[in-house]
Amino acid sequence: MKALLVIFLLLFNYSFCQETVFELLNSNQTGVEFNNVIEDKKEHNILLYANYYGGSGVGIADFDNDGLQDIYFGGNLVADKIYKNSGDFKFIDKTENSGILDNGSWSSGITIADINNDGLVDVYISKELYDDKPELRRNKLYINKGNFIFVESAEEWGVDVSARTRHAVFFDYNNDGYLDLYLLNQPPNPGSYSKFFGSDLTLPEYSLQLFKNTGNNSFIDVTKEAGLNRTGFPNSVVASDLNQDGYVDLYVANDFDAPDFLYYNNGDGTFSYETESSLKHTSFYSMGVDSADINNDGELDVMVVDMTAEDNFRLKSNMSGMNPSSFWKVVQNGGHFQYMFNTLQINNGDKTFSDVAQYTKTSTTDWSWANLIADFDNDGLKDIYVTNGLLRDIRNTDADKKLGEFILKIADDYVKKNKSFDYNLWDILPLDKALELVPSVKIKNYLYKNYGNLDFKNETKSWGLDQPSFSNGASYADLDNDGDLDLVVNNVNEKAFIYKNNSKNNFLRLELINENNKPVFGSKVSLYNGKEIQLSESSNVRGIYSTSENMIHFGLSDHKKVDSLIITWPNSLQTKLYNVKTNQVLKINSINSKRFNSNSNSKKLFFEEVPTKINYTHIENSFDDFEKQVLLPHKLSQLGPALAVGDVNGDDLDDVYIGSASGKVSKLLIQNKQGELIESDNNTWNPHKVLEDIDAIFIDIDNDGDNDLYVVSGGNEFSPNSSTYLDRIYINDGKGNFEFKRNLLPDVYESGSVVRPYDFDNDGDLDLFIGSRMIPWNYPEPATSYLLVNNNGTYVKYNDINNSLSELGLVTDAVWSDYDNDGDKDLFVVGEWMPLTLIKNYNGILKKEKLNDSCDDRRGWWYSIESADFNNDGQEDLVLGNLGKNYKYQANPEEPFEVFYDDFDDNGSKDIVLAYYNYGIQFPLRGFSCSSQQVPELKSKIQKYDLFASLDVKSVYGEVNLDNALRLYANSFKSVVLINNNSNFESIDLPYQAQLSSINDIIVEDYNNDGKSDLLIAGNLFTSEVETPRNDASNGLMLIGNGDGTFIANSRTKTGFFAPSDVKKLHRIKLKNEEGVIVGNNNDLMQYFKRIE
Repeated sequence: MKALLVIFLLLFNYSFCQETVFELLNSNQTGVEFNNVIEDKKEHNILLYANYYGGSGVGIADFDNDGLQDIYFGGNLVADKIYKNSGDFKFIDKTENSGILDNGSWSSGITIADINNDGLVDVYISKELYDDKPELRRNKLYINKGNFIFVESAEEWGVDVSARTRHAVFFDYNNDGYLDLYLLNQPPNPGSYSKFFGSDLTLPEYSLQLFKNTGNNSFIDVTKEAGLNRTGFPNSVVASDLNQDGYVDLYVANDFDAPDFLYYNNGDGTFSYETESSLKHTSFYSMGVDSADINNDGELDVMVVDMTAEDNFRLKSNMSGMNPSSFWKVVQNGGHFQYMFNTLQINNGDKTFSDVAQYTKTSTTDWSWANLIADFDNDGLKDIYVTNGLLRDIRNTDADKKLGEFILKIADDYVKKNKSFDYNLWDILPLDKALELVPSVKIKNYLYKNYGNLDFKNETKSWGLDQPSFSNGASYADLDNDGDLDLVVNNVNEKAFIYKNNSKNNFLRLELINENNKPVFGSKVSLYNGKEIQLSESSNVRGIYSTSENMIHFGLSDHKKVDSLIITWPNSLQTKLYNVKTNQVLKINSINSKRFNSNSNSKKLFFEEVPTKINYTHIENSFDDFEKQVLLPHKLSQLGPALAVGDVNGDDLDDVYIGSASGKVSKLLIQNKQGELIESDNNTWNPHKVLEDIDAIFIDIDNDGDNDLYVVSGGNEFSPNSSTYLDRIYINDGKGNFEFKRNLLPDVYESGSVVRPYDFDNDGDLDLFIGSRMIPWNYPEPATSYLLVNNNGTYVKYNDINNSLSELGLVTDAVWSDYDNDGDKDLFVVGEWMPLTLIKNYNGILKKEKLNDSCDDRRGWWYSIESADFNNDGQEDLVLGNLGKNYKYQANPEEPFEVFYDDFDDNGSKDIVLAYYNYGIQFPLRGFSCSSQQVPELKSKIQKYDLFASLDVKSVYGEVNLDNALRLYANSFKSVVLINNNSNFESIDLPYQAQLSSINDIIVEDYNNDGKSDLLIAGNLFTSEVETPRNDASNGLMLIGNGDGTFIANSRTKTGFFAPSDVKKLHRIKLKNEEGVIVGNNNDLMQYFKRIE
């Protein structure tokens, strides 16, 4: 017993004393007493000024060139402070006699750089607030004279701007060796009770500004000449060479409905605005921004943080829902697609980005401010640190209502008592009492550890960073010169945090020195170790309001040396080093840099897009699915175009049928001998333009040796059983002339999704499986699919004696495959909320059969399926395209994503209830506003948003009601390959790059001629409801097969294939002697890619 007690005490002691990655140091130890104290006053407060709790920044640099990084803190209502680092985490306040002014102004951004190339770093302070006192808004420029003596020189240099500048960045935009200055100027930042509230403030006079450094101790305004005269609500900026052309670009994170600004530097003194062409969507309330190569692919990625909470209560109580009309108004006015989530934009290497924040689980970090991307544990992978917290939850819906009622009562009481409307609200309002109605909750900051392949995990607590706070600006630096990155955080109403990093892994740090003290910002360092690569860039400001150390830092795990380093300087000259030992700080001078020949190979290996080959744009009709069902997860009326390829006129050339949306006429394109696709004048389709084409196929229906056409009708625009859902057969006369034949099909009025032909009864003609996508206006009720038996060119419904197809589900795709090697093909069907479903062929008798448990239990939102032998063992395997893992909806076997469907309030219409898990508890997915819009009874049952936010789904809708409802679930959104092991399937996940969006179609082919099946995939889902970011990260992808069921992903830069739209169909085609692929995009231009041999 005594021995057990000793063991227990030893284990307890080990656990208790185990060192965390970070250690929060006490101010008594560090000497840093800085506290950014905020107090609401009647002249200035959160009700007047929306960013009153926004805090200030941190600047870290070696001000006295003693080899130790010093700290500058910005203060809002308190004075700025500057601290000298004296070593061993001891800091001395050097503010007094330093020349740093205390004039009562509000400091926001701290920008540090050597602007006069004298070898000493200078400080630029951005000032805001004080709409009534412009003299207090003048930015300050402190020229460093050495030994912590600074001279304020903003007016002398021409940058004493009073334009409410939130932050600024120094960068050399024209590569002339002098740092230029870009200012994030704000319009007046109105609170709910400001005179500016509700006004259009995106006016030219509030434009952001670019100042060119003349090299003669002055700046001149070149904003208009540079093309940077846009107005927004900028919170932060990062200056980074995102396309690696040698010129530094700009990413500006804008608050409210102003879009983020992505400017590419043209290298001629001008910039091009390319937000919409480069970014599929952005954050909405964009706060901090940082740029770094987060996935070690040699490209610089961008992360922006927003303010959506991670936990259900704060999510539902503190943020109102996104209004659809407001959302689309922003889009139509050029604001782009914006969502209230963090975005982690992975650089695709072609001036486009894909947001993977949902995949990495970094999308929700509450009211966030700074985000810093760096390798904090020195394992060779860059991690993410995020600060957050707001002094009061000013977006708490219940509190906002209470506050409004309180203020109204104060005003009413005054008017009644004094018989006068002549009053100043701030003279009569007891502000302290009013603000006590608004909750004040400290929130922990976030640390996401990078485990590689975009796998991040929240390690905030285990790393020692879980102190609740109101944290804003933050910076990193190696404060004790031990080779790891420490953290400094500027808090509101609490002393600043200084975290000591205790990492033990190896490192390599570089101090870059340009000739004549010219700037090094924009320099890039590539590190190579075997097949591993790391890229780091010298950049001025990161996160929000703040400047981190200007050093190049690499974590190297247990590596003792580095194979090679390539330093690319701002003038594009390079320095190369080989066999470099780790655990040292290298000072690298640009003097001996050279110009090396590039070894990059830009040849496209497989495809080349030829835009002129197919000139057709699919145009959707206007229809709002959400008017029919408010809580739909996504639209169901935008599933086209249909696409069919085949020879229709007997000339052995592929022709193309493109099925249109409702209201548009479908097209038949005939190929001529020159390989051109010419629109046919056949007007057979005109009478059917009200129908929506979803799928189509050329097949010989009447066995006369030519291709007839079968078209699947679908969509969600019309009521159930409408004649607009009748499929169509067009009979070919052999010359490409088609005639509609109504009597060849039975009367079936299902909204369809797919047609798959196969002679399953083995009588020599083609029978058809027709998959039904939905029952219109009744999502998610399972629809009935059907089989059509070809009876001498007339189709009759298959006698489904086993009810295998009745209420089969929301079918999206199907494939015939002889998976059991018995000589006939069986039918595999997939769909939304469905498992992989097998309809087994028993010599022409079809019956639904159960697969092995792993397949039957795996339910997803499957959008595509194909069959091939992926491991070359003679058995047909399957590949299934799913929703993907980069969506707001997440699912696993323990915590499935579910839908309940019933008339929960007995008003005669059924209601959708989507449910998700948050910290092990199942909640309604949607918020109180839209949930009560669908089920008005909730308003009488639940009066407060806070109450709704605290209730699980059973408490909201009733356990009995949910038990009686239709219940469907998905427990996996991963796209997979199923390897056939004697009719038992083994699941293999597709590579993570294929999980970043939905896969709507798949082509199986051996693209590299190695005898192994490869995959060409494409997809996306652009029609999500507006509170859910579009599934748009896919640009199409080629997966090269290894011959064992696994694949290697190859992107556009290696393949030439680029399909970034809402892709619904991929189809092989041969134009003249040229093999190629047609891409069918919803509501967009069709694409054609030719194969390159």
